[in-house]
Amino acid sequence: MFTYPEIEPKILSAIHDSTVAVVIGHISPDGDCIHSQISMGKLLQSLSVEVHLVNAGPFTRKEIRQYEPLFSAHIDAQVKAKDPLVVMVDCSTLDRIGYLADEIGGLRTLVVDHHASGARFGDLSYIVPKSFSTTLCIMQLYKALDVKMTNEIADHIFFGLATDTGFLRFIGPYRGETFNLIGELVETGVSPNEVFNEMDGGHSLASRKYLGILLASTVPLLEDRVMMCIEEPDQFKDFSPADRPSDTLYAQLLGIEGTQVVLYFKHIEGDTWEIGFRASHDSTVDVGKIAASVGGGGHRKAAGATVTMPFDALKKNLLDMIAESLSD
Repeated sequence: MFTYPEIEPKILSAIHDSTVAVVIGHISPDGDCIHSQISMGKLLQSLSVEVHLVNAGPFTRKEIRQYEPLFSAHIDAQVKAKDPLVVMVDCSTLDRIGYLADEIGGLRTLVVDHHASGARFGDLSYIVPKSFSTTLCIMQLYKALDVKMTNEIADHIFFGLATDTGFLRFIGPYRGETFNLIGELVETGVSPNEVFNEMDGGHSLASRKYLGILLASTVPLLEDRVMMCIEEPDQFKDFSPADRPSDTLYAQLLGIEGTQVVLYFKHIEGDTWEIGFRASHDSTVDVGKIAASVGGGGHRKAAGATVTMPFDALKKNLLDMIAESLSD
């Protein structure tokens, strides 16, 4: 059975010795990112650290929109003057925090993550690629620092895990340690059915129409093993970013018989594209590795990247890499 690695004493000391901290997550945050930031912030506050939560956004996902008021979009100059410890969560590469990468220059950085791809960065790191979520890595910090986990914190930890596992659908065999941790969270007061309703309910009719347009425009490639969807802004001028159903789209497309990889292209401007990658449970394709090759990051089954390249060249590049992985 997998066990989480011990946390180095120098990491624990850095946290204990801090008086001010800035907790940063990646752009276009999801549930694991936001709940990792919040739970990490609560951990630091329990140790009497002055905490500032910062995220470049946008907060487009419905299940995290309520938390946006907790976050600043920039690091205040007065905060930076205090030489804070920067804790970056759920980020496999520095560029994943967007313009905030320029704002943390010269500051000591601790990275807490579960993504395997991307070049290591930061002064300190606790990265556990076998962890199903960054929130579970932060749970290990609570244990190591002997900080009591409240019902509120347990909810944040479970929500992040539920986000990155498709509500536990992506957990395979021989991972009983994760269910042991879930048991601890439930005994602390987490209600899985309430979290599921928060994640999967409350959709607008517009978001379902948006989903229908995306599904209708999806193209099968490489003998139907790859599903490619392209989102052009002009197609969706009658919808808001809050209507974007990306997680549901991935689930629907991965549920098609024979599908091993989903590519979701979102046109930003000019030759710049935001790409979402997903791989099925039994796929041989490591989409995290492919995303990293174009400057993005993620893990084996889910990744993302923002790339500036003519679309036809980008598409061919990605499909060539996927085809090679499928043939291995």
